[in-house]
Amino acid sequence: MNKRSIISIILGAILAVVVSIATSTEPESTAINHQIVISGFQFEPNELKVSVGDTVTWVNKDIVPHNIAIDTKQKALSSDLQSGDTFVYKVNKSLAYICGFHPSMKGKLILSQ
Repeated sequence: MNKRSIISIILGAILAVVVSIATSTEPESTAINHQIVISGFQFEPNELKVSVGDTVTWVNKDIVPHNIAIDTKQKALSSDLQSGDTFVYKVNKSLAYICGFHPSMKGKLILSQ
């Protein structure tokens, strides 16, 4: 094999690697960012279909404080949200929640199949 053939083989291999790297694509993230507005002593929407890895942001647009608490235990997930405050949660399961201050305010994050 002569020098020219070896160089051609090496350049061909390098080109194949470069093309392979340039055309490979990472899988797109399918995570979605959702928003729930707290207004009029309600969560809107009060039920939301989500997937594991999605994020949910609650925005308090009421003039009174609210928080996000686990419905069954009333354990607070968020700190107290003053008017204009937000709370971000990364979804890892279905979740029933309430406002710890106003337990009649209820919501659900439902994992979609």
